[in-house]
Amino acid sequence: MGQILTAPDLQYHPFRRERMHCVVAPLLDGTRLTIPIEIICGAADGPRLVVIAGVHGDELEGVRAVQMLSATIDQHRLSGTVLLIPVANMAAFVSRTRRNPLDNMDLNRVFPGRPDGTISERLAYLIVYTLLANATLVVSLHGFGALGTLMPWMEFVDIPASIRQESHAAALAFGFPDLMPLPLLPGVLITALAQCGIPAIEGEIGGMGMIDPSNWRRYVTGVIQVMRHLRMISDPPVYVADPRYWGLHWIHAPAGGLFERRFALGDHVASGQRLGFLLNPFGEEIDSVVAPCDGVVGACQMAASVHPGDPVALVWSPL
Repeated sequence: MGQILTAPDLQYHPFRRERMHCVVAPLLDGTRLTIPIEIICGAADGPRLVVIAGVHGDELEGVRAVQMLSATIDQHRLSGTVLLIPVANMAAFVSRTRRNPLDNMDLNRVFPGRPDGTISERLAYLIVYTLLANATLVVSLHGFGALGTLMPWMEFVDIPASIRQESHAAALAFGFPDLMPLPLLPGVLITALAQCGIPAIEGEIGGMGMIDPSNWRRYVTGVIQVMRHLRMISDPPVYVADPRYWGLHWIHAPAGGLFERRFALGDHVASGQRLGFLLNPFGEEIDSVVAPCDGVVGACQMAASVHPGDPVALVWSPL
């Protein structure tokens, strides 16, 4: 199970391998919210790679990938340190929800957090300023939640600085051909890290609350490729030869009701194309959903019942 610690030792020691639970804060019932971490050190010091999953409690492909990375990494072939965080947001993971039920906050909208804030803000602060503080690179593994699915893509912060070049190179090494250059977005982990001078990439895969082996294995393979890129293992790195760059355009339901979809994941769509319609309880059509631009449907909510403002689809537009 590992020790429960308020101040974990994250220093490199040759062949160190240790599991710990790091305390976030005391809770109302007298128990302590913790975050599980595993540190794996190789024979020689070197880069520090952090792989984090479970930022949203209903995105599980990354969680399983981190678990399998723990079983895959060979310390005898490793230079440097890998810090694994399988479940960053334990309260959300337990409740199987995107948001933390203790304060109803989305953890990936409150980074870098505050040391005296709500549970999510304290968790975000601990993650950024303790667990990730000395990272050479951070890989954050996400997916669609329990109600939708998406095609794999990789995000990096697109700013005119060395952080951009380092993050972009890591994204190319990971192996997903579809890349999303993002501006600085308040509250998002990779933005908070960029502002701290730490390169980071964020992957998306899967959904529907599943752990499809074909998906989490792609995540495991991608992290191993990143380790090659960082020269943490001796195998030569391989990079995506023909990356495709896209902008992200979320489509939100204009009203609540039953959403009858008229598209499939991966479809090419044209600007203004009708993608579906909304029905009230009597089956009467009350509104439509249309494509905001030309592009490819990269994600969609599979649940037919929607609330006003729910994200029902995502269109990738070529950059």
